[in-house]
Amino acid sequence: MEVLTFDADRLRQNLKFCWPEEVTARNDEEEFDDFEDATNLVKCLWPGWHLPLEEERSLLQRYTVSDIRLVLVGRPGVGKSSTGNAILGRLAFSPGGPSSGTSSCCWQSEWVFGHQVTVAETPGLSETSDDAVKRDISTCVNMLRPHAVLLVTRVGSSTVENLATMRQVEEFFGMDVSRYTRILYTYANSAAPDIERQRRATGPELLFKVGYRYHVLNNNPDHWDGQQVYDLVQAVARMVMAKGGEVYSIRSTV
Repeated sequence: MEVLTFDADRLRQNLKFCWPEEVTARNDEEEFDDFEDATNLVKCLWPGWHLPLEEERSLLQRYTVSDIRLVLVGRPGVGKSSTGNAILGRLAFSPGGPSSGTSSCCWQSEWVFGHQVTVAETPGLSETSDDAVKRDISTCVNMLRPHAVLLVTRVGSSTVENLATMRQVEEFFGMDVSRYTRILYTYANSAAPDIERQRRATGPELLFKVGYRYHVLNNNPDHWDGQQVYDLVQAVARMVMAKGGEVYSIRSTV
């Protein structure tokens, strides 16, 4: 297992242009079992750093990730169906799927850039989600055993709303789900959004909670961006390798 260790406080003291309100050291000495988590924190501490960071891998991690399983979560109406379609590159989910309010979970698979990608769409989360929805999501996750959970949110959504959704995800999935969660900002216009502005608008609490893992995706089929899908799939594949193929499951159900 690869481990990247550095003294976050000492690094922060040497940087003149970091955002101290966005970074909170968990320990005097940070230790990570995911290289991406470490590099994301370094980039937040030192946004002007553009040179590659060195990564030390064990021989056990030098294998090809062929199978990637993703779970889409989010509030009703955020576009999980169209997001799943964009990732798989085909009309796999109908707009009136689980996000429309029904308590059902479904998944579809497709070969995407050399990986067998399975995407599960879950019912929309809301403050009124009942026990039936919780049981369905729990059963879906435990059957699929995903490698990553994608928190789908629209570009421009409020920080309060996103934090509330993440709290529900933690309530349904367990507190350690944040280690597998990536924020997926979606939009449907032809023009790409200002992702740096969106990142700042999201606030430090949620980004820190998910290890500064976030992506942007155009889920409009008329403006499909293969590069965005490729970047997302490759990032998850790297995470799978870093975790040694570890998957997520919910230990207790409602």
